[in-house]
Amino acid sequence: MPKNKEMTLSHDSIERFRQWCTARGRSTNTTRAYSADLRTFLMATGNDPVSMEEFEELAMSWLNLTRELSAPKTTVRRLTSLRSFGRWAFDLQNPLHDYIPPTPGKTIAHPIPEGVPGVIRMIEQAKNCDQRALIAMGGLVGTRISESLAATMDWFDLQDMTLTVRGKGDKTRTVPVGPLAWSFMQDAYVMASLKPDKRLVSYKDRFSRSIVTNLAARAGLSRPVASHDLRATFATAVYDATLDLRLVQELLGHSSSDTTEIYTGVAMAQMREAVQF
Repeated sequence: MPKNKEMTLSHDSIERFRQWCTARGRSTNTTRAYSADLRTFLMATGNDPVSMEEFEELAMSWLNLTRELSAPKTTVRRLTSLRSFGRWAFDLQNPLHDYIPPTPGKTIAHPIPEGVPGVIRMIEQAKNCDQRALIAMGGLVGTRISESLAATMDWFDLQDMTLTVRGKGDKTRTVPVGPLAWSFMQDAYVMASLKPDKRLVSYKDRFSRSIVTNLAARAGLSRPVASHDLRATFATAVYDATLDLRLVQELLGHSSSDTTEIYTGVAMAQMREAVQF
């Protein structure tokens, strides 16, 4: 790890940082996000190398300049990228520790009103095995869109019928794959053996999200559906079947049950009914 004052933030050091992150097992999405944020910051400085002495001041100025035009979670992610680089390049123990980021708004779960049957209707509208696997992984296994796109054959254990997911924050969790989910994923698994990267779903992020929305519309669901709605639908179905929030937390890979509660999608009508003694 570089630990000298001669290091600067430059296109070359960003590439070296990317390689360092990859070598240490950081997820592809995390590494890509770090690199993109750092390059955007460097472009804002006119592509001039940024030294250790000016790094924090320029970084804070850039964050302040862009935070009004960006979603709070984007600013928080950029701050994380800058802090990670500062620790790697300049051996700063707590870079940008004085910077107060915005607080992202609370995510509101939007499970599909039609539930799991709605997910199946979407799958039935899919044009190929990649699309079927994409919807099945989100709606019947509970993976994030980024996890679905990263999934390879190596993630599966067909003897135990489990999927080991490399998730958000480089955390790993192993989840069961039920018979219904596997019935919609097995063709993509077989086809993955013919791909160099062994991925089940060979799509880019933005295109995948549009597929989810389009399939929901073609399935005639009652409202537009986003990719995260599939995960919320899965969480709600599991919770309704088990009433076990801790179980749902483990399946989704959440560090806190507070986050899981957002995904269970308990409707206000259900809560009203529950207090009618």
